[in-house]
Formats: sequence, structure tokens, C-alpha cells
Amino acid sequence: MEDDPSKSRSPTPGGQEEDEPPDNPFGLLPVIVLVILIVGGLFLAFRLRDSAQMQDCVWSGRKNCAPIDNP
Repeated sequence: MEDDPSKSRSPTPGGQEEDEPPDNPFGLLPVIVLVILIVGGLFLAFRLRDSAQMQDCVWSGRKNCAPIDNP
């Protein structure tokens, strides 16, 4: 009798041994999608805030609301 533990393991029905994690090519995809959604949400929130500030300035009757652009 052999006492080698690697030979006594029976493979799972998928053909993989119990110690190996399953191959999942989409494991990183949800993380990437979540990061893209967070960055997009922050970008949209800042753009909406700037737009609201500009609108508040215009509605208060000021004429110099546009930011100064330096070339």
C-alpha cells in the first residue's frame, strides 16, 4: 500500500481535484464593472454640481458666472 495522499484524492465530477479553485475567467469582471460605475457616478455628480452652481449664479442675476479659462 502506498501512503501518498495525492493519489488517494478522488477528482470531483468536473474533473478537478478538491484543492484546486474552479477556473473562473470572469472573476475580475464584476470588480472592473463596479469601479467603472463608481468613477462614472462621481464624474456625473461633479458635473451636475457644477451645472447647478452655474444655474444658481445665472438665476441670481449675475452676469459674470462663466469660469475664466486660461489658455
